[in-house]
Amino acid sequence: MKWLFGLTAVLLAWRFWLLPNLGISLYVDEAQYWTWAQHLDWGYFSKPPGVAALIWLSTALFGDGLVGVKALSMLCYPLAAAACWAIARRLYDERVAFWSAVAVLTLPIFSWLGLFVSTDALLTLFWALALWAFLRALDSDSWGDWLLLGLVCGLGLLSKYTMAAWLGAAFLFLLAFHRPRLASAKPWLAVGLALLILSPNIIWNFTHDFPTLKHTADITLNRQSGGGLASLGEFWAAQWIAFGPVLGSVFVLLLVRVRESWRDDRTRLLLWFALPLWIVVSAQAMKSSANANWAAPAFAPAVIAAVAWLLQREKKKLLIAGLAVNLLIVGLVYHWPQVIATVNPEKQAKLNPFKRAMGWDELGRQLKPILQAHPDSVLVADNRTLLAHMLYELRDLKPLAASWNPSGIASDHYKLTTDLRPYVGKDAILITDTAPGADFAPRFASIEKLATLKAPLDATTSRDMDVYLLHDFKGY
Repeated sequence: MKWLFGLTAVLLAWRFWLLPNLGISLYVDEAQYWTWAQHLDWGYFSKPPGVAALIWLSTALFGDGLVGVKALSMLCYPLAAAACWAIARRLYDERVAFWSAVAVLTLPIFSWLGLFVSTDALLTLFWALALWAFLRALDSDSWGDWLLLGLVCGLGLLSKYTMAAWLGAAFLFLLAFHRPRLASAKPWLAVGLALLILSPNIIWNFTHDFPTLKHTADITLNRQSGGGLASLGEFWAAQWIAFGPVLGSVFVLLLVRVRESWRDDRTRLLLWFALPLWIVVSAQAMKSSANANWAAPAFAPAVIAAVAWLLQREKKKLLIAGLAVNLLIVGLVYHWPQVIATVNPEKQAKLNPFKRAMGWDELGRQLKPILQAHPDSVLVADNRTLLAHMLYELRDLKPLAASWNPSGIASDHYKLTTDLRPYVGKDAILITDTAPGADFAPRFASIEKLATLKAPLDATTSRDMDVYLLHDFKGY
């Protein structure tokens, strides 16, 4: 165990050291989640409240800086590794448990996600904890373990609705292999507790015309771009890379030898709580597109299955080689900005995987004196990206802010929660990355361009933002 704790400490220290040396600020979703955390509620436009609560607690403990916002989210993946250790120990033995935890700690996808705040952090943790609690409940059939399962599932649902896929998998597992358990009140009490924990979010959605559910349905069912076999192939290639070449290949082998895998009760259980999520996301990739992280929780049980397969066949050296390759991949990604700065210093930004988080802090520094020169003006943006980033970068000013929304349609969080109409007669500072549309001029007495702000990303690329002073808002 001391080796496991030591490895965890080293990897966390590496990530915490790396963050402030990457030259980045928050990503747009992280900045938006931070603004959510300033106004805790039971729901938000695109997600349930778990990520906002996590950031609120993290910043309360560690401050609003880059590391402070991310700190607790970064801890979720080592905790998920601990949960995987407990699962593997219950199903197999200490050896499989140790190497499963090491594999989760060094897995490329969790090492990448471990640098950021996302809903995947809590979801992955609760997915693994739920499987551990489920195994306990199956073994003991005690009220306490079933209630523990309900608690974990409820917290998982408050993190991301994808947790419902875990509940569906558990129901089908009981139906297929433990049907008499469904005649007991205990599993149903666990479901009831999970829904009770989720109920404040359901009520919030009801009172706000179900924005989160509509958004989730829209990206799941209505997105039409992309799709087809090419999109599915890209998604599965990304999953293989996210596993790492050795573990990814072993998992593919487990699927190819599905009959053999299914005859092993332990492998079957682990695949049962991994494959359904991959099937759902694969269908989404076929229909339109799917991000590599959308199936992130499935990696937790899948890794245990792959590690156990290798160790049962005395292929420990191959496992260690696979973990070493994974660490090499992680190190290359973590330090890629330094690599390309050496190879191609003129055009670093184009190849930088962290590009989307670069330059926002500099734009904020340049915008700050403009806002201070117009203290009574309202900060207005015509897209959520600019508004989220600038609200975070200018957090010490706490500016009045609103999303430009003459249509009144709540298409993002800021259009749902902010309103410019109460500020009739006030001036506005518009930040935009395009020329103001025709719908601005009739609604203000005059429009004056103040500046074009530029944040260099490399010798040839910059992040630009135009700033306008809009005089005397007349209303929509």
